[in-house]
Order: sequence, then C-alpha cells, then structure tokens
Amino acid sequence: MAFLRETYYLYLRNLRVWVAQPMNVISPLLMAAFFFFLFGAPLSGVTQLPGFPSGDYHAFLAPMVLVQAAVFTGSDLGFAMLTDILSGYFDKLLLAPINRLSILLGNLLVGATRALAQALVILLVALALGVSVRGGIAGVLMVLLLATVFGLAWSSLGLMIAIRTRNVQLTQSTWLLFMPFAFLTTAFMPREFLPRWLQIAVMLNPVNYVLEAVRAIIVQGWEWEVILPGIWVLAAMTVVFTALATWLYRRATV
Repeated sequence: MAFLRETYYLYLRNLRVWVAQPMNVISPLLMAAFFFFLFGAPLSGVTQLPGFPSGDYHAFLAPMVLVQAAVFTGSDLGFAMLTDILSGYFDKLLLAPINRLSILLGNLLVGATRALAQALVILLVALALGVSVRGGIAGVLMVLLLATVFGLAWSSLGLMIAIRTRNVQLTQSTWLLFMPFAFLTTAFMPREFLPRWLQIAVMLNPVNYVLEAVRAIIVQGWEWEVILPGIWVLAAMTVVFTALATWLYRRATV
C-alpha cells in the first residue's frame, strides 16, 4: 500500500507540473487541427483512387495524428525527467524514504495520462470534422486504450534517453529520432500505394502495426486480422521498453 500511495502522490505532482503549463494542454488541439487541415483537405481527392480503403480521408488520417502525438509524448516526458534531474529535485526524491520505483512509475503514468488526453482531444476534433468510428462506442474506447498504452511505451523510451544521457540538447532532439517511426508508416497512403522501398520500411516499423490497428477500428470496424497484430506488437513494445527503462533506472539510482 505504501508503494501505491507514494506512486499516486508523485503522479499527482508530475501531472500538476504538466497541467500548469497551458501550452501543454492546448498543443494537442493545435497539432491535431494542423494535421487535419494541412493534409486532410488537400489530399482528400486520393479517396477516389481505385482500391483506396476509405471514402473519408480525415478518417484515414486520424490514426496517424493519434500515433504521432503519442510518439512525441515520449520526447516531452524525457525532457521533464531531465529537468528534475538537473534541478536537483530527482536527487532529493532518491534521498527520501520511499520506494525508488515509485519515482519511475509516477513519471510513466503521467506519460500514459498525457497520451490518453491527447487521444481524446484528437478524436473529438476528428468527430467534429465528420469522422465516423465504425467500431462504435466500444471502438472509441479501444482506440483510447491503445493510444494510452502506446504513450506509456514511448514514454519509457524517452525516459531511457534522459536517464542514460543526462544531456539537455540530446534529450530535446529526441523527437527527431522518433519522427521516422511516426512517418515511415502508412500514415498518408495505403501500403500498396507506396514505393517498394517504403513498403519494406513500413513492414519493419513496429509503429505501423499499431497505426493500422487503430485505423482498422476507425475505418473498417472490428477487423481482427489487422487489429490483433497491432495489439501483439504494442504489447511487446510496452514490455520491452518498460523493462529496459526500469533496468536503466535501477542502474542509475544504485
């Protein structure tokens, strides 16, 4: 019980730090609107191509916006951890009579919460643009769940970079490292419409399987042959990334 209580209070503290900055809350709405309006209207004509899987390009694009927001959350959370390290607050927590894993978990839960909040905002923007989720209410809940777990996985990666490097410039620029994972996907076009080299890159990118699972729920409904691979890949990513983050964190706080 003490571990859960410590984690809860550290989670609340980190959440308040995030909410205290208005742009942290507003930016997901601005980013979602930016992607929808920048790519949605100009590329809407591609839905007329033979074999395109959706008649609504906003619906096709929505999963990309969701995944992109969660991927960049990892970079933001890593920088937040580094800020605590450089300010000395992290060292004070290590000296406190608490379970040290509660510090890590308190940060990761904020990453998951941020991903959930961003996904909710993005879905509301998509619905306002006329997007219909074929999976229904259960589909919306499933998309929110996948986005939350995905945010947890990428937050682990961001924390790993911050803990391992303790370098401001490198941690700030991790979004450049994460960007290929968000864009080397079927974000804008179906796989069969892409050049051969990009099809290979997409097949090797684990993020694409999560993206296509979300898209299947939104565009097609409960297409389990697409959804299940995304769930398994997401589960594997989450286990591997959180395990590595925990291992690096233990090494850094011995």
